[in-house]
Formats: sequence, structure tokens, C-alpha cells
Amino acid sequence: MSTLPNVIDVLAMEKHKTTLLPDGFELSAGHSPDLIEEVGRFRIKAWRNENGVDPLFFSKDAWIDSLDQNARHWIITKNRIIVAAARLSFHEYVEEVPYADFLHEEHLPIFSRSPIASINRLVVDPMFRGRGFSKILDNERIKAASQHGSKVIIAFPQLSRLNSLEKLGFSLISQLKNIPEMPERPFFLMKLDL
Repeated sequence: MSTLPNVIDVLAMEKHKTTLLPDGFELSAGHSPDLIEEVGRFRIKAWRNENGVDPLFFSKDAWIDSLDQNARHWIITKNRIIVAAARLSFHEYVEEVPYADFLHEEHLPIFSRSPIASINRLVVDPMFRGRGFSKILDNERIKAASQHGSKVIIAFPQLSRLNSLEKLGFSLISQLKNIPEMPERPFFLMKLDL
């Protein structure tokens, strides 16, 4: 778990949307560069002890990439501590999405309509799983992608997420090569037409 010194205050000052959830949890949405470092540290802490991950990669302090600065982020907190986080990024071309280099040539025409939204970096603290946070974060990101005018959403879920995304209307395209960060966890390609 990560503490949030002043991050909730930053979200409030920047007029980010905050929604109260049951049991004292709060959902905050928006874009805040000040939030990126905290979310990056949370990603590492929440995944570090999972089976099938690369221990060297998850020994880093934070998991941040170039898309984080311009993406929309959602966090769920309790008592100012992040318990779940997710990201939505927007792209003109499929070659710009995270993990685009894992796509096969036959996948490229499937994502020819732009703008393309990519739901990625969903992480829930192991102590807070099973509360429906993934579904909340998925629904928020789908709604935001639609409002942004995206034509399609691309997702690269792990096996455990296939059923929940199919229930939200995503179609399974294929299994891909496993990502280096999680070399022993199956990795898939899904899409949702908007």
C-alpha cells in the first residue's frame, strides 16, 4: 500500500472527480502529473510478490512509462492510501499503444479506426481484491473513452481478466507472447468497439 501525502488534496484542487464508494473507499479520476510517481510505486508494491512476475523488474521503486504523463488515471483510496489504480491512454494509431510490438501483422487492420483508447496498468492491492474495484475502474475507463470519442478500446489482459472484460462487451482476439515483466503469466489481446 502507498500513502498519499497531499495527493488527494492535489486532486481536489485540480477539480478532479471524486466519488464516494461503500465502506469508506473513494474513487478519484483525472490527470495529475503529481500523482504519477505515487501510482508507479503502488504498481510495483502491489505486483511484487505475485506468481509469474520478473523479480528483477519488480525490485524497482516504480513502474512508470512515457504514456503516464498524458494518460488519464483513476485511483481508489481508503484513508488516503491507494488500494487500486488504472490508466486510460489515447492513441491515433495502434502502433502507439502499450505493447504494440507484441501484436501480429493480422491484428493491425482490426484497430484501423481511430482514435484508439487503451485500458492498461490496472492493479489492485492483494489485500483489497474481490471487492469489485476492477469492474468499477473498467466501467469508468470505458465511459471516459466513449466520451473522448474513441472508436475502439484495446486491452492486453491476463488470463484472470478475460471473463470480466467479456462481460463488459470485449471480444477476445488472441493470445500473445508473454510480456517480460510477467514472463510466466499468459497475455491476451481484446477489443471493444464503441
